[in-house]
Amino acid sequence: MAILSNEQVERLYDKTAGIYDRLVSGFRWAGLGRWRRDLVNRLELNAGDHVIDLCAGTGANLAFLLERVGPSGKVTLVDLSQGMLDQARRRAKRLRASNVEFVQSDVAAFRFPSETSAVISTFGLEMPPDYAAIIERASAALPTGGRMALLGLKHPERWPRWLIEIGIVLTKPFGVAREYEEFRPWLPARKVLREVHFREFLAGCAYEFVGAKS
Repeated sequence: MAILSNEQVERLYDKTAGIYDRLVSGFRWAGLGRWRRDLVNRLELNAGDHVIDLCAGTGANLAFLLERVGPSGKVTLVDLSQGMLDQARRRAKRLRASNVEFVQSDVAAFRFPSETSAVISTFGLEMPPDYAAIIERASAALPTGGRMALLGLKHPERWPRWLIEIGIVLTKPFGVAREYEEFRPWLPARKVLREVHFREFLAGCAYEFVGAKS
């Protein structure tokens, strides 16, 4: 599998949207919910803030974001897949949230609103080839002190090749392929933001980054 086009990504995630949350159940057992909550907390959001969730998928960050921005704030979920956003809408309905906006868009074309307070992307910016430009535009939209948080999978440099191949097979339903090995979103983020947190975990196959705009 090579790097996917937008059309291929959209088809893939429209197809898996209904079962996506079950597909990532293994990550939940490893602590995915805690990772998401901790990452949201590192955004240091306040009541009334407007946070943008890029590649938002089924809205797995939504409850944590709403908890921080409160009813006076707003969460905008951006995703290429309408099927994934439909699942996110169901999640928002279960949460009885009325301050959520859903935007079907290529994140590279998304226009950040002037009132953007923070940006988050989890397991998303490891796929668009133009991730550096997306991060630069997101950073430009932030106010001074505003934060961006990233969480995702990465190439585990210290793993043997045979184990990496197994990992690629296991994550193939999400479009992961060897061609994505050199994608490192935290590197361009470091160029445009002041790094306040970074770590690699899961034996080097996952990372999280938080940066603030100076």
